[in-house]
Amino acid sequence: MFILMRRSALLAVPLSVAALAIPTWAVAQPAPGTTTSGTDPAAGSTTPTTTRPAYTGPPRISTIRLRKVVKSQQGHARFMLGVTTRGPITLTVTITNRKDKKVVRTITSAKEQAQGQVWMLVQAVNDQGYQLPTGNYTVAIKGKDSRGRTTKTLRRNFKLQLTAPRGRIDGFTVPNLPAIARQMRIAPGGQLVTALKPRGILVTAGLRRGDVITKVNGLDVTTPGQWTAALKALPADTPVPIEYRRGAEVRMGTIEVPPDWNPAPDYSKTFKVLLKRSPRTLGYLLASGRNLVDTGKADDAQAQFDKWPKGLQATAVGQMLQGEILLAKDDLDGAREAFTAAATKDPTLAPALLGLGLVLSRQDRTEEAVPVFQAAVTADPGNAIAQAFLAYALVATDQNEAAIAAATEASRLDRFYEDGPIALGLALIASGEKARGVAQLKKGLMFMADQQRADTLIAESIEPNV
Repeated sequence: MFILMRRSALLAVPLSVAALAIPTWAVAQPAPGTTTSGTDPAAGSTTPTTTRPAYTGPPRISTIRLRKVVKSQQGHARFMLGVTTRGPITLTVTITNRKDKKVVRTITSAKEQAQGQVWMLVQAVNDQGYQLPTGNYTVAIKGKDSRGRTTKTLRRNFKLQLTAPRGRIDGFTVPNLPAIARQMRIAPGGQLVTALKPRGILVTAGLRRGDVITKVNGLDVTTPGQWTAALKALPADTPVPIEYRRGAEVRMGTIEVPPDWNPAPDYSKTFKVLLKRSPRTLGYLLASGRNLVDTGKADDAQAQFDKWPKGLQATAVGQMLQGEILLAKDDLDGAREAFTAAATKDPTLAPALLGLGLVLSRQDRTEEAVPVFQAAVTADPGNAIAQAFLAYALVATDQNEAAIAAATEASRLDRFYEDGPIALGLALIASGEKARGVAQLKKGLMFMADQQRADTLIAESIEPNV
């Protein structure tokens, strides 16, 4: 599907962090240099507004904007398509395979669009929802108004090139935080394996519950940020090395994971049995709670957390999980209180600091969020998520130069993470570099799985600046 979006005078600051099992959400801030109707941004004075007469002629479309070669990741292919319209108009887009001349997709906008520049984020799938293969295609766009008058048809050829798909491991892990490591009497750092798919890829490679993954495909995964980046760079259907610790012993294995469009294993039964056997093991308790939040069962996660031993509930890790559960339930005050308690008990607990920064931003306390995000970056310098959200907060508080630096670092740390280029694009636009900013925003959209968030970003931050 595609959504048609129009110009707005808001700078969208999208904030999401799936890696922390926190739901996607967005904060809108006024864009520096944009104007509301009749306002001069330089002088702050009110000026007369010129109203254009309504266009009553036949509908027209012109100037298709589409790359000749669209490169996108297999399993996540999409592309930007732009067109200029005149007159209220309903658009129909068809995609034809140039090899056999068959129409593989037809899309019609749900409502009439006012004249101007229209951008569409098109998912590269056919009418049955299956992804289009690598090949040559033709896009055709035609419009019709409410009186039945039609436009000419515009066509543009393009080549779709699919890059290697991303893989997905078949195990559930949590960061091997110092408190977790102390309780288990192992060295901290890395990712603690808490659940495994029976006879799965990791099991075949030799891993067992309680092992700690330290490298994947040659990349260190000592911190949560490094782990997230390594997973996004993990190729599917390709043998890669994995390094892990069992106690003090370092072991090596090889994994060949399936593409990430395969469903994730259901770990619920595994955790139910595991918590009966190890009801006081902090790492397993954290993993079970996060798994419930990840699968949309925040109420079950809360009920489970309420049964934790009181001493473990009060730990920094316990309060961090409590914050994540309450944030999933949209209890911002409760989440802020829990994250604050976690960060107070352990000022180096990066996921709790990041969660606190997110809550403060959602509560329009962005100035307070800036130092919290900075602390999260200090606690986990390799975390692209923390860098990107620091950049968003800096943009919202008119610290554009620092925002550009943070967003650039986020993009460097994880080249597959959408919020790196998106944060950089917003920072560049806010600092007056519109062309570079829009280019970065479009780059970020190519990695974005959240269609609704992508549509909002187009409407609020691309069309006002193209």
